[in-house]
Amino acid sequence: MSKIAIIGSGSWGVALAIYLAKQNHDIKIWSFSKEEADIINIEKKCKFLPEAVVPDNVYCSLDFKEVIEESEYILIVTPSKFVRETISKFKEYVTNQYIIICSKGFEQGTQKTLGEVVQEELPNNKVGILSGPSHAEEVSKDIPTAMVIASENEELKNKIQQQFFSETVRIYTSDDVKGVELRWCNKKHYCILRRYCKWNGLRR
Repeated sequence: MSKIAIIGSGSWGVALAIYLAKQNHDIKIWSFSKEEADIINIEKKCKFLPEAVVPDNVYCSLDFKEVIEESEYILIVTPSKFVRETISKFKEYVTNQYIIICSKGFEQGTQKTLGEVVQEELPNNKVGILSGPSHAEEVSKDIPTAMVIASENEELKNKIQQQFFSETVRIYTSDDVKGVELRWCNKKHYCILRRYCKWNGLRR
């Protein structure tokens, strides 16, 4: 069992929390919203995943220190435009945790990837990118799916693969950090193209 901090209480953050809690990990979520935290802690629900049930070993807090202290992994699942600002608020509590970026997109203004942003803000930590193909609803409902962990650090990749793997989720590893991150950023474009092909009866 590992202690995992999840920064962000949106659909993807809570879906990951539900899934990882089912693998017997101790999960703490940080949220900026007391309403969302209360729904998670009291009702054991998620505002953005109405059919999901939050396990008892998931706790949500508005306090960065409470969430991050003693954790082994920090999963960043905030919107891309808030990633740097959010890290600046919690990095004083970061020690030697593995940092896993689960958000997608680019930093507004600089157009830097989130991997570049995190490396600038937390230069002493080992960083990885956790990407799909997967959706929050699938992960929260135990529907079989897959994810990719990309990192230049072999230890990080191996640990994530071992800790996050299950009968319903396959974890693949990659050295192509930039490629995985850019594909994740363009996920919506791929989905639109796929739907277009389906609607028009195209198979290739």
